[in-house]
Order: sequence, then structure tokens, then C-alpha cells
Amino acid sequence: MGTAMWIVNSEIYPLRYRGVGGGIAAVSNWISNLIVSETFLTLTEALGFSGTFLLFAGFSFLGLVTIFFLVPGTKGLQFEEVEKMLEKGFKPNICCCNKPAADEEDSK
Repeated sequence: MGTAMWIVNSEIYPLRYRGVGGGIAAVSNWISNLIVSETFLTLTEALGFSGTFLLFAGFSFLGLVTIFFLVPGTKGLQFEEVEKMLEKGFKPNICCCNKPAADEEDSK
């Protein structure tokens, strides 16, 4: 999951906050790495190698699902377009909750 942070950082922050946002995300990534390093041996003693890796795989899967549903797609968009999209407010499309109303569809 560590690589997802670097990919998102390169596109998601407005230019004026990119340095601060990237710094906060980098610190969060390294703290997460520290937590994994510090708990790995204890977890392998308690759960065994298979259980430990399954636990970490479960966390990675939850992260993947979260990213899939909550992070906006920016493929093919310029930085300015991404910034405008996020300024308007991005609403994740979870469980089809954001379907347009019937009258909105007719007006298109």
C-alpha cells in the first residue's frame, strides 16, 4: 500500500499545498512502516507466519477497496482540471448512492 500514497500525492494536492501534503503523507507512510516493523515479530509468534501475512494482506485489501471507492480517478486530466474537480467537491460513488435524480437525467 505504500506505493499508492506516492501516486496519489503526485496528482491530488493543489499546487500551493503540494509540498506540505506530500510531507505529511511521507511521514504517515514512514510511521506505518515503523508500525509494521515493530509488530511483525510479535505477530509471527502469536499468529505464525501465515497468520501474520494474512493479517497484513487483509489490511492491504481494505486499503485497496478504500482507494477504489474513495479516491477520484484522474486519468487523462491536467493538474488544473483535477484541482477544479476537487474545489467543487468530490463525492465518492459508493454503492450507487450518487445516482442523478430522474429530473436531472432528463435535463441532460
